[in-house]
Amino acid sequence: MKILIIGDIFGQIGKKIIKDHLSDYKKKLKTDVIIANGENVSIGGKSLVKKDYKFLMDCGVDYFTMGNHTFHNKEINDYIDNINNLVRPANYKNKVKGRGYLTFEIKNKKILLMNLLGVNFINIPVNNPFLIADEILNDNFYDISILDFHAETTSEKKVLSNYLKDKVNIFYGTHTHIQTSDLAILDNKMVYITDVGMTGIRDSAIGVRFEEVTKFLKNGTKEKFKEATKGLKIFNAIFIEIDDKTNKPIIVKRISDIF
Repeated sequence: MKILIIGDIFGQIGKKIIKDHLSDYKKKLKTDVIIANGENVSIGGKSLVKKDYKFLMDCGVDYFTMGNHTFHNKEINDYIDNINNLVRPANYKNKVKGRGYLTFEIKNKKILLMNLLGVNFINIPVNNPFLIADEILNDNFYDISILDFHAETTSEKKVLSNYLKDKVNIFYGTHTHIQTSDLAILDNKMVYITDVGMTGIRDSAIGVRFEEVTKFLKNGTKEKFKEATKGLKIFNAIFIEIDDKTNKPIIVKRISDIF
C-alpha cells in the first residue's frame, strides 16, 4: 500500500499548489490513498469551508485531518457531521461536531485514521492526548493505524510517539509548518516525523506575510495577519509504502519541492 500525507495546506496558494501538482504526484508515486491536513485552507489560513473541501477532493485528496483552527469558521458546523472522510482532533474538551477518528478500507486493509491536539501552548481546552489515544486504539479493530498529532512542541510529539510505538503504524506531526528532517521507521514498525511541513509560500511567517508579524513581534501592536501570496511555493509531504503482508512500513520518503 502506498500512502501520501500532505502537510498543512495554507490558503489560496496552498490550494493552487494542490490543483497544479497533486495529480502528478499521484501518478508518479502510484498512491492508493492521499491524506492532507486542511485546517489552514480557508479564510486567511483558518478552517475549511465546504467549497474548499470539495475543491481539494476534486484535486485528489481522499481524507482530511484538522487541528486547533478547525472551527474558526462556523460554516464547517453545517457539513462536518454529514461527511465521512474528515477527522477533527478527538480530544477537544468542549463538545464539538464531527468525529475524532474514522476507519476505512483500502486493498482489503482496515485503516484507522486519528487526529489529536497537543496540550502545550495550544490555545483551546483539550483532554489528555495519551488517554484519548488509548481509548481509540483499544476500542477499534484495524490493520493499519495513522495518527496526525497537531502539536506545538517537539518533545510532546516524541514522547507520545514512543508511548504509542507498538500500536500506531504512522505517527506524524503537523501545526508548526516547518518540515523536520527526522523521518524514520522506528523499531522497524512505526513511521515517525516531528512535522510534515506546510504547503504554501515558502518564505513567509509559516503562511502569512512577514510585515504584520514583524510589527507584532517588534512593537507588540495588534496586527491582522494577512496570507502570503508572493514568492516561491513549497509542497511538503511524506510518502510511505506499507508491506501488504506484514502491515509494516518498508519505504519512507520526505518530499519538499519548490515551484
